Amino acid sequence: MSISRRRFLSFTAKGTAAIGTCAAAVGGGLIFSQSTSAAQHWLISASTDKSGNHYAAAYRLNGELVSRVKLPARGHDIIEHPFKSGHAIVFARRPGQYFIEVDFNHGEIVKQVSPQAGSHFYGHGIGNQQVLITTENNYQQGRGAIVVRDINTYQVLEQFDSGGIGPHQLAYMPGNKHIVIANGGILTHPDLPRKKLNLDTMKPNLAYMELTSGKIVDSFELDNHQLSIRHLDVSEKGKVVAGLQYQGAKSDLVPLAIAHQGEASLQYLSASEAIWRRMNHYTASVCIDNAANLVAISCPRADMLTYWSLNDNSFIAKERFSDGAGLAMSTDGKGIIATSGKGQILPIGQANNKASSQASVFVDGIKFDNHLGYLTVS
Repeated sequence: MSISRRRFLSFTAKGTAAIGTCAAAVGGGLIFSQSTSAAQHWLISASTDKSGNHYAAAYRLNGELVSRVKLPARGHDIIEHPFKSGHAIVFARRPGQYFIEVDFNHGEIVKQVSPQAGSHFYGHGIGNQQVLITTENNYQQGRGAIVVRDINTYQVLEQFDSGGIGPHQLAYMPGNKHIVIANGGILTHPDLPRKKLNLDTMKPNLAYMELTSGKIVDSFELDNHQLSIRHLDVSEKGKVVAGLQYQGAKSDLVPLAIAHQGEASLQYLSASEAIWRRMNHYTASVCIDNAANLVAISCPRADMLTYWSLNDNSFIAKERFSDGAGLAMSTDGKGIIATSGKGQILPIGQANNKASSQASVFVDGIKFDNHLGYLTVS
């Protein structure tokens, strides 16, 4: 059944249960719990094999393949479907020309959706039991768009200006009446698929949108306009942590992560110059472990995972993890899971306020993409 704009406004105002970010997993299921429940728990990710074929796949924690479907092009983020057990939605890497609903119970594509004319997807989305919300590029106007679709039919209900250029990851704020948007600031066009067209004039920002009206209620820029805000997560108390990708000179020394929770300006996380330089101008996923007051930020170009204090934004530790990018919160609340472009699945523990990895497994012949999700299958 499709829903009207009136019903859409009603649902967003009520704040229905939402999915789509790493921290949202805290209340969602028991991926790696030893519960006696009959539910199964799978990791989901876009991936690429040795022949260059792209897939969306579901795996058990031991690396066993549940099922996979072939994608028309490289995927990026993937989220659990809000109410269809064993289903997920995978988004194409920018400039994306699809998102796809996948039934991992049977290894089948349910529906493939193309962007509207003059637009492309930016690789991310969030949803609840009524709507799916995606970041998109209206390249004819050179502006970012937040597009709201019916979760059942995927028909467009509303489209709002994102408050900037190049919106990438987005997330619900607590209460689900607002979303936060990482406007990366980078102008792109599908005729030049990976070319960045405005690096000298880019203006990234972190924007907050009221869902019922589509109004940008607040927006914050950094002092360095070439620090692109890309990926983020939101704590249960409403603290936003975002990872950055620097578009300036390779020799520049810049911080690569920010936090925000009601301040008048964005706050850089605190680390030594050596850590910032080691991160190599690039972050991938951000994941918050609320119970541990821990933030994990992956740095695949540095072959490194980094860990930070959620309370005071300080650097805690780093860990070598070759081409590690994907991060997801285990929904028993006991830690974060990481995946890599080397096919590695790595559970991360928490002991004495220092993050430490546990036993990992490898999936042969597979490169996991930059983002990791989860499924709870009843």
